Amino acid sequence: MKMFTYPPVDLIADIPENKVLTIIAENPKLMYELAEDIYNQINGNSGSVVFSENYVPIKPQKAVDLITQFVPFTVNRKDILNKIYTKVNQTSINEKFYKDTQEILSHIELYLYNITEELNVETNFVRPNEITGILKAFDLKIVENEQSLVDKILEYIIACRDYRGCNWFITVGLRNYITSEEAELLFQSVLLNDVTLVCIEGSSQNKVKNETRIIIDNDLCII
Repeated sequence: MKMFTYPPVDLIADIPENKVLTIIAENPKLMYELAEDIYNQINGNSGSVVFSENYVPIKPQKAVDLITQFVPFTVNRKDILNKIYTKVNQTSINEKFYKDTQEILSHIELYLYNITEELNVETNFVRPNEITGILKAFDLKIVENEQSLVDKILEYIIACRDYRGCNWFITVGLRNYITSEEAELLFQSVLLNDVTLVCIEGSSQNKVKNETRIIIDNDLCII
């Protein structure tokens, strides 16, 4: 059992396993307060929104990601790339790749010695213990060319789950950027990947398959 609660307006929302929760906050101030509250908690500050699984609160700083920007939208965010670099570095020194990694670093070291001999000044450099610099030099990134916004969001969610450990995702205003057909496809894909998605919207759009809704009207009454 997963729940999203916000005591200031007596919001208690159960999230079924096969559903994406949409919270329609018709009051703009409430919509902003929800997004700000979640943002603050992800960044280690206090807040009123409570995320829970089996009635046990979870720590948003570790498990929750907030998506508010869709234009432009990129999967290649610094925190994800840093995790990927760490993973590749770990792989580069395992039993399978350790020898190749050391040979490559030795070749680069020799190459630098040779090309710096042409300089009129004495130079020095330090051989790195890892290949992060090589990865950055070759601009290692997740491929996202010509992908639709829905494809990018799904790939971002999977990358966050796999490399940052997030399994709760909160979007704000997502339905302003995608069609109902795209929303249905995204919701189905998210559920198949075993993550929890909560969409905070300012107005109602067509309800789609695998979606459960709670409406909070302009007077903060829950419908």
